[in-house]
Amino acid sequence: MKKSRKTGIYWGLLSTLAALSLTSCIKEDRDDCVTEPPVTESSVTLQFRYTYNVTEGDAFGREADRVQVWVFDENGNYLSTQQEENENINNGFTMDMSDLAPGTYTFVAWAQETDNQDNLSNFTFPELTAGTSTLTDLHARLNREENICHTELNGLLCGTVEGEVTGGEDVFTVDMMKCTNKLRIILMPYRAGQQLQAEDYHFVIDGHNGWLDYKGDTYEEDPLAYEPYLQELSTASDSETTEGEINHAVVAELNTSRMMYDQNPRLRILNNDTGETLLDLNLTWFLSLQAIGEHRSEWSDQEYLDRQDEFAMTFFVDGDTFLMSRIIVNDWVLSLENVDLEGGKDVL
Repeated sequence: MKKSRKTGIYWGLLSTLAALSLTSCIKEDRDDCVTEPPVTESSVTLQFRYTYNVTEGDAFGREADRVQVWVFDENGNYLSTQQEENENINNGFTMDMSDLAPGTYTFVAWAQETDNQDNLSNFTFPELTAGTSTLTDLHARLNREENICHTELNGLLCGTVEGEVTGGEDVFTVDMMKCTNKLRIILMPYRAGQQLQAEDYHFVIDGHNGWLDYKGDTYEEDPLAYEPYLQELSTASDSETTEGEINHAVVAELNTSRMMYDQNPRLRILNNDTGETLLDLNLTWFLSLQAIGEHRSEWSDQEYLDRQDEFAMTFFVDGDTFLMSRIIVNDWVLSLENVDLEGGKDVL
């Protein structure tokens, strides 16, 4: 009995102490209670997409193997760069930027393919200095040899987004634009029996677009000539043609940096033997004619050129005469019989 009584007293004292320790937290006003705030995870995520194309479908994973992001503060001062390169860059790719403190930032992204290892296949970006460099110091300059680009280029995308990091879960979407173009030029003989040779022709695009700013616009006027990285005679086999049919064509492929409609780059085709210019036309105006055929009235000429990154142009020649009534661009047949090739708008 004594033991049980002592035990009861012991537990009674404990209960009293516990009740006293809680008195400050059972008042109605609860002013003295210490409440732990809920834990909120902070994260900053950049997600990338490339829908600025003619299909309007996301093609980011197909176009990018390496992604670089430059971070600037609200005043445009450079802070840091982050890069990822792996086989897992695909549609829906994201980059974690969670080390950023709350504030307003500008994120500039450049993404590119890495298929071609030649240095002349790429653009060069400057080394920026934190605390010194600014947003306008970031640019991309196409590598070249004596101001001539004759290399197959790795595709290049750019995108910019501004966002406020709140300290919570922040997600910013970077919409990308392609800054490289591929052109395939095909010369077809107009008459069966007329023989063309690849070495008889010189193809060149005269441009000023080899140096882009952080938005993909012109950084500085930069004269640059683009020449084919591939030029060959393509001949059909006997099983593919019948006697008397045209069975060959001269094919040339060229890459360019982003084509600016207002810069009026020129496509020239010359006769190598005589040096005579056989064709000289305003390339961006000429390519924009296809947009009319595709009924893309909601796009400006520049937007169409940005969305359509590959062009195939077929010209028919009779000797050294280009038949302007027989031109095909990306499967669209154009009639230019009474059109000023200097860039007029009198399209038939």
